Amino acid sequence: MANQDYSRTIADIKGPKGIPVFGNLFQIEREQIHQYYEQWAKEYGEFFFVNFLGKKILISSNPQNNAYILKNRPSKFRRLSKMGEIIEEIGFYGVFTAENEKWVKHRKVTQQALSNKNVKSFFPKIVQVAERLENYWDSNLNEEVKEYNISSDFTRATVDVTTNLAFGYDMNTVENHENEIQDHIAKIFPKVNQRINSPLPIWRYLKSSSDKDLDGSMAALKVTIGEFIAKAENNLKEDPSLKENPSNFIEALIASQDKEDPFSWDEIFGNIYTMLLAGEDTTANSLSWLTYFIASDSKLQSKVYQEIEHVLGNKEQITSFEEVGEFKFLSAVLKEVLRLKPVSPSLYFQANEDVVVGDLLIPKDTFVLTQLRVGALSEDNFENASEFIPERWLSAKDTSGGCPFTGKHKAEVAMPFGGGPRFCPGKFLSETEMILFAVTLLKKFELTLSVSKEEIKEKFAFTMSPENLSVNLKKRNSVSSTNLMEQNASI
Repeated sequence: MANQDYSRTIADIKGPKGIPVFGNLFQIEREQIHQYYEQWAKEYGEFFFVNFLGKKILISSNPQNNAYILKNRPSKFRRLSKMGEIIEEIGFYGVFTAENEKWVKHRKVTQQALSNKNVKSFFPKIVQVAERLENYWDSNLNEEVKEYNISSDFTRATVDVTTNLAFGYDMNTVENHENEIQDHIAKIFPKVNQRINSPLPIWRYLKSSSDKDLDGSMAALKVTIGEFIAKAENNLKEDPSLKENPSNFIEALIASQDKEDPFSWDEIFGNIYTMLLAGEDTTANSLSWLTYFIASDSKLQSKVYQEIEHVLGNKEQITSFEEVGEFKFLSAVLKEVLRLKPVSPSLYFQANEDVVVGDLLIPKDTFVLTQLRVGALSEDNFENASEFIPERWLSAKDTSGGCPFTGKHKAEVAMPFGGGPRFCPGKFLSETEMILFAVTLLKKFELTLSVSKEEIKEKFAFTMSPENLSVNLKKRNSVSSTNLMEQNASI
């Protein structure tokens, strides 16, 4: 460890008092565990300990300290070893769990697949998925629909984008609801979260029904992935030039078999699993949170719809990639959604060496859990931090009347896509999907919540999603933004 000044050691760090043997185990609910950590951060400060059956976890909530931890991966910090073991045990050996030189190898092919250039060239396929989504709604939904589960549609759409871009495989789950791939995927993250936060690996000795369900889903996904691989192998056989210039992620993985340091078949399967989960779960959950905010605020919805009318004019859909960048206000709305409802509010790490973070000396192998949302909800970093104010993300030239939002705004504190060298490579794809699918939904329907805002809870299952979200949909037909504004004026 380099010589660094510190004023505190682990012995100085306190935390919520637990009970003998069990510690804080019975003081939290697993699906809201992030909220307990956030509340305790207010009471115990930027560092505190929690204790589960004698195993201590250091919680870090200061955004500058968290940025330092993220920046110093994989040198000073790695992903929690327990997490890696659990994920690899399920079958996900790849870019998500790899460290050091192995991570560099996995990251390279992943980053190439999700590069801005590839996303731009793939844009017509994303438009095709959006059009299918709209066609599905036209064919299956009445003029008004109550208590609709919009999250399922977002899941299918994002699965289709991921499988098409990364694997060159058009699943079309949007229109083909008999395909159960999203049901299998949905079982994985909750089980990973449960096992990471379980003090004892009971599933290794006695499997519950949900453990057996997970095994069944993984077996079914392996069959599906086998189909992806068979198609890619056939492509490479028919066109040998693809070995040097693969057209998608899976072709690049398989083509490595003929080169130095090839990917093993376990790595190929693991990376495909990872791409499926990361491409579906995070973006679909963010779109669901976007729906939550827009459906609960008619004035916000009207403003977004006005922008859609302005950008699209008489067109039914976004037709060029350049148009995505014209949705300035919708982009600001998405940034505010991700600030308040990041799908990954907690990240799990382990110290590779004795390291000083802030003024604290953290010993090697300490389990460190970063709480990323605490800083984004602090008045020290954002004016009226608890309020949903998209305008805070707009520049003067993008603000109607040229009067920008004033007040504290430390944009770097909000880290919905992580940070440092392992910054999420799918950010550009995710943002593009969210704009396109949000426009498709909001130009088509007026939205209201089917339940009160208070009934919709944050549910943490490795990623954070809105529990109990359902919406009422009303087709706009000839309803214009002017009519909507008139309705708002009368409220």
